[in-house]
Amino acid sequence: MDSKIEIKWVGRWESLGKPPETELGRPFAQHNHDGRLEVFAIGQGAIFNIAQVFPNAGWRENWGNKGSPLSDVHIKAHVVGRNGDGRQEIFAIGDDNGLWQKWQVAPNNGWSDWKTLGTPPRNVSLTEQFTVGRNQDDRQEVFAVGSDGNVWQIFQTGPNNGWSDWTERGKPPAETRPSDRITVGSNADGRQELFVVGGDAAIWHVWQVAPNVGWSDWKSLGTPRDIFNFPPPPQTPEPPKDRDLSNPVVQRNEDGHLEVFAPGNGAFCNRWQEKPIFPGSLWRQEGWNAKPRPSAAVGIVWLDAALNLNGRLETLALGDDGALWNARQVDEPPFWSKWETLGMPEAKIRQGDRLTIGTNQDGRLEVFLVGQDGTIWHTWQVIQRSVG
Repeated sequence: MDSKIEIKWVGRWESLGKPPETELGRPFAQHNHDGRLEVFAIGQGAIFNIAQVFPNAGWRENWGNKGSPLSDVHIKAHVVGRNGDGRQEIFAIGDDNGLWQKWQVAPNNGWSDWKTLGTPPRNVSLTEQFTVGRNQDDRQEVFAVGSDGNVWQIFQTGPNNGWSDWTERGKPPAETRPSDRITVGSNADGRQELFVVGGDAAIWHVWQVAPNVGWSDWKSLGTPRDIFNFPPPPQTPEPPKDRDLSNPVVQRNEDGHLEVFAPGNGAFCNRWQEKPIFPGSLWRQEGWNAKPRPSAAVGIVWLDAALNLNGRLETLALGDDGALWNARQVDEPPFWSKWETLGMPEAKIRQGDRLTIGTNQDGRLEVFLVGQDGTIWHTWQVIQRSVG
């Protein structure tokens, strides 16, 4: 990392437009093998995409249409993963409640037809709670909550290869709360770790016991209102925090330890792995850490996080004032910057469509969201180099 590099947000919003035939929703950013960012969004039950012309700069003028799985099957939710050879792959939940896939036939170029990966057995349908991860050996793996409340998984049988049958990963003893996103991260040794919200409002997780194979039982990370009794007497444990948790997102710090962020009550809480990191390693023994709202008058309604080019995690949050807010890790206590507003596009923000963060080839973050005009808007970081 170059200590003389200063990162700032550009301070303006630009529109990537929309296809002539539809408004867009729920954007998802991913990068190509050559580093170009590409955004995939839903419109009229189909997937539309637009990509950078070159890595780090410039966008195509027109949106492409990747269609819907069938004339009578439309897309409700989607994520985009990457194969080991860099080819992007779209995964979508259709209104038939099954999982569909569509992939690049070569790195950076060309797409297959839609193909179904079906549903789990026993007449279990899939919900919109799903995500995609990648094993240490580069095999993609999809996790989805079924209509039975269990998490189900399906994985590639080899890197860049075909797919297994569906396998049941189960659910926490407290059940899985159906309204929240599920999120998966990769540990420093490549083991995947999955997080959900339980029916008891706690965050629950399950992890691979070795890279690429085997899973633990479900374990609770508790809630901010729990008493964690750490540190032991005569020191005083942190008091419980009157916070709720929802829609968690996990990211990996530069040194490899995972950190989970969960908004609630207009702010967010976070909890992270303590080092050394191993299967079942300890998470912050004091329990959940609580961060403040952007201001007394502004609360968070949705949050995402990403690692910037300086190796610091940044959070980007939709505020109930209609703006996008940003905070990042810093070296001084309390180790997070104050919230700063990034404003809003002139069309304002359609908050129900959330946001997505992409990482440019040079490490700069770029955020995409939907305006109330149904177009995709974006703002991005710029690099400033000091003279001395």
